[in-house]
Amino acid sequence: MKRTKRIIGLMLSLLLILSLCACGKQKATPASGESLSYVGKYTAFAMVHDDYRDYLVDLGDNSSEITLNEDGTGVLTLSTEKGEGKIEKWKVEGGLIDVTVSNRTLFGPVENGNVLRLYFEKETLTIYYAKEGTDTSSYNVLSQEAFKETIAAKSSK
Repeated sequence: MKRTKRIIGLMLSLLLILSLCACGKQKATPASGESLSYVGKYTAFAMVHDDYRDYLVDLGDNSSEITLNEDGTGVLTLSTEKGEGKIEKWKVEGGLIDVTVSNRTLFGPVENGNVLRLYFEKETLTIYYAKEGTDTSSYNVLSQEAFKETIAAKSSK
């Protein structure tokens, strides 16, 4: 009887340990299929603030880069924030990208095959990232000065 209780107690303990392990942090899904072609380094070249949706503005002194790794993780750097943000997981599906950094998900379409347009909801900001070697000349980007002049001219009317 004592032996049976010990065996049952041991089995229950093992079951508890296994269930706790199963609840651990999920690993990123390795890039495959559509996502695999997006592995690489991207550099921000323009942004749009929600208040000025019609204007694509260059980043001025701000900079940002994204590196998407084959293992479904990566790194996001923003010059306006200290350090780097670890991309816990990312995927591209149906021409849309989702990038999870810390406790938030950035999302947006992939344009022209190599341009990511990520929406930072908290900052009401969209940043355009181009993969290394991508021609971005088709994007009409205003300098910070030209942007300020355009907004001032519109508001004076």
